[in-house]
Amino acid sequence: MVRGDFNREELPLFILANWRGFSGGQRDLFEGILQAGSTIVENLRTYEQPIFVYLPMMGELRGGAWVVVDSKINLNHIEMYADQTAKGNVLEPEGMVQIKFRTKELLECMGRLDQQLINLKAKLQDAKSSRALGSIESLQQQINSREKQLLPVYTQIATKFAELHDTPLRMAAKGEIREVLDWRKSRSFFCQRLRRRIGEHSLINSVRDAAGDHLSHEYAMSLIKNWYLSSNISRGEDAWLDDESFFTWKNDPRNYEDKLKELRVQKLLLQLTSIGHSVLELQALPQGFSALLSRVEPPMRAKLIEELRKVIN
Repeated sequence: MVRGDFNREELPLFILANWRGFSGGQRDLFEGILQAGSTIVENLRTYEQPIFVYLPMMGELRGGAWVVVDSKINLNHIEMYADQTAKGNVLEPEGMVQIKFRTKELLECMGRLDQQLINLKAKLQDAKSSRALGSIESLQQQINSREKQLLPVYTQIATKFAELHDTPLRMAAKGEIREVLDWRKSRSFFCQRLRRRIGEHSLINSVRDAAGDHLSHEYAMSLIKNWYLSSNISRGEDAWLDDESFFTWKNDPRNYEDKLKELRVQKLLLQLTSIGHSVLELQALPQGFSALLSRVEPPMRAKLIEELRKVIN
């Protein structure tokens, strides 16, 4: 209900994401948590206004909570950002270690890096070759003792390594967030970014209205970008990131009005082409034009009639 109201009123949506997620077990199912999460996903998927998801200072986004607000749910409208001190990943470092760095992998890592273990295993190999049973048992005990001593240290190292993948810089490198922000400057950043996205959104709506519903959001955005970059106002590819130049171009409809007119002509041509496949519709076409012209103001009607005569002749 709220999402529908926000969408109809064309309101942007801001989400401060700081959730540890949910387990996804039977308890969450019976308590309705999974159903609520799926409802949020569906609402975000169909939201048609700008959406900002921000991991705030010292915030943390994990597990199912990440899946619920992921930008890939609605790539055209959701943008994700994170503070420099925020953390985020589907799994927490301890859970990642249990999957990627189990005891077997840690023991193998010790065997490659710890010089004492390397020497003990070399002696063990020699003892096995000479079949010295007493030495084999003693060396095996020393190896087991050394591995037991090192295991907590290597577990901590593995956990720290997993934590490095939770940082905002890593999120940005993987394309999960758009940019790393400073909490103190986030308000001014979002104010400027919201202004830019609202400007783009209104222009995209104009393009899609002129071209028809068949034109996708992505293609409309690419058209706008090409129009802007090919104008005299822009200066190179980086000009697309210049908000002031963009608004200078956008606020003058003369920069793109001819392009919108071409899209309207193409849309009307497609509609007329579809009419041409039916003889009955062609027979009704003059009456339809007459009804259309009767609704137009006299000055515009005379101009349209004159244009039609030029086309026919």
